[in-house]
Amino acid sequence: MPLNSHTPLPFLPRPHRRAQDGEAAQSEDIGAVASLCSRIAAARVLREHLVWEALRVLPALADVRAHAAFPRFRQMMEGDDLAGAVLLLAAMAAPARDLLELTQAGGIWSCRMATVAPHGRRRRIHTAHHPDRAACLLAALVASGSTEA
Repeated sequence: MPLNSHTPLPFLPRPHRRAQDGEAAQSEDIGAVASLCSRIAAARVLREHLVWEALRVLPALADVRAHAAFPRFRQMMEGDDLAGAVLLLAAMAAPARDLLELTQAGGIWSCRMATVAPHGRRRRIHTAHHPDRAACLLAALVASGSTEA
């Protein structure tokens, strides 16, 4: 058999239902958030581009650029205070996120972050673990953004 010959596929792909515009955007968002989660987990330390990526892909952070505290966020990013910048993002998110606990044991940081719930609803608590403090905070924020309250 020649090397450049085309072999037919053993099966034909099933036709898929065409997604509506909102569904397509939502599945892209879910994929981008999942990709960001895995990139944060694989990083040894948090890098600035991951924080900017979270700002881009998390729906809860969509209106952060219009927030009065956004210039302070940019200053923190320029000053390489990534942990402070992530905490400020959490406070500016819609709905806001509260840091419940940040501890270190055995070289691993653990973070518990809660989504502030509207009146009458329970808040959701999200946990993350990472060797880097700032990455742990961002991982918890991203986890809270992947399951909107």
